[in-house]
Amino acid sequence: MILSITPLSGLVFFLFLVIIILSVYLINKLQTVAGLRDTVAGLAKTVQNLDHQAKLIIKSDIELKLYQEEVEDKLNKLTLLKNLIISSIHILDKEQLYSQIDDKIINDLGFKKGLIFNFDDLYVKANVGFLDHDLEIIKNSLTHKRNVLKGNFLFDAEADICKDLINGGIGQDVLIASIKARENVYAVLLLSERIAAGGIKIAEKEIITIICMYLGQCLDNIKLFEELYRTKDELEKKIKERTNELVKSLREIEVVSRAKSDFVSSVSHELRTPLTSVKGFSSLLVEEKFGKLPPEAKERLKKIDENVNKLVDMVNTLLDISRIESGRMEIKIAPCDIVKVIKETSDFLSPQLHAKEIKFNLDVPEALSVYMDKNLIERVLINLINNAIKFTPKAGMITISCKQEGLKCVVSVSDTGFGIEEENLEKIFQEFFRVDNPINREMRGTGLGLSLVKRIIENHKEKTWVASKVGSGTTFYFTLKLSENV
Repeated sequence: MILSITPLSGLVFFLFLVIIILSVYLINKLQTVAGLRDTVAGLAKTVQNLDHQAKLIIKSDIELKLYQEEVEDKLNKLTLLKNLIISSIHILDKEQLYSQIDDKIINDLGFKKGLIFNFDDLYVKANVGFLDHDLEIIKNSLTHKRNVLKGNFLFDAEADICKDLINGGIGQDVLIASIKARENVYAVLLLSERIAAGGIKIAEKEIITIICMYLGQCLDNIKLFEELYRTKDELEKKIKERTNELVKSLREIEVVSRAKSDFVSSVSHELRTPLTSVKGFSSLLVEEKFGKLPPEAKERLKKIDENVNKLVDMVNTLLDISRIESGRMEIKIAPCDIVKVIKETSDFLSPQLHAKEIKFNLDVPEALSVYMDKNLIERVLINLINNAIKFTPKAGMITISCKQEGLKCVVSVSDTGFGIEEENLEKIFQEFFRVDNPINREMRGTGLGLSLVKRIIENHKEKTWVASKVGSGTTFYFTLKLSENV
């Protein structure tokens, strides 16, 4: 059977073929659209991520700017504190210190108005921006609330004491800080009307507290300085008054001393003539120039002669002391060998040493030249050696030493006698002072020898002193200046 293709069947076939082609094309397009949808979804997610990151960046940028502003604000506050310290660290006057708190400092603290007043009387010390009417409101409000300020350093707008002022109409953002050191409240700082909105920050409160503490310490230092200065003035006044009294007393003492010296000199001269006469007659009587005397009478005359000798020595010593005190004694200081003088004086007193069987020791160099008045230094050595002989027991020892120490010659006379109590060492060179011991009670003396020694050495511009221990003996020292020939 032969299949025949009619025009109708050809058209159907063509349409079928077209449908197949369109179906294939549609499937491809649908696949392409699905791919594009996936791409669009991915891009949308990417855009969403980018948007989120952009928001984070913007947020971080805002936070960074806020942090930077905060850092700059703190830096400005620290700079303010540094400048305030530099400008006021050497100030020792309250008014000058208060004058440092001007409008610039108040503005740098972030406020338009500022006020400092005394804590005790609310007297205004520094004022920036407050009117007289405001000051009256502040004084009336704080008059009965000052004790509150002793408790804390800082009171902000939330505190009752600040709310009362805000309600009174002196401004917003009121802040009150006590200026104190230790327990002493010296003044009060009041700030009002912040320049920037947003309330008072913690950092601002901290810097204001630090400034008030610093000002309080400055005021405390000023108070201490004023007390010290006032004490110094009072002390200087008392010293001046006391000095005037001492000068007056010294002049009176000089007058009395001069009168005493004149009296001693006059009396000594008056005594000298009759004593010389008595001495001459007593010597002649003892030597039996006027005839033989009974033994008892001769013995009594010897005692009279010995006592006359003591009186003559005392009168001569008093005259020497009087001349030295009044400056009438002529002192001839010249280079001289002190060792030679010591040896000559020792030889002169050797009979007394042998009489008491006292051992004598010389610890001196070959020679040593010093500046001295030979006759006066001989008197010094005689007095010191006689004193040592007097207080050294039988078979004791006396040592005379002469040593060079730097530019000085130090001479010492030591004995092995009773010694001197420590409380009497400073009195030993006083006129008429005698140590209470068995020797002094048995052998009476004038108490003038050591006083004469001290005055002679002082007139040589040198010094003398004593060292002693009870039971171990005594050593007297004096110095003389070495001559240039040494």
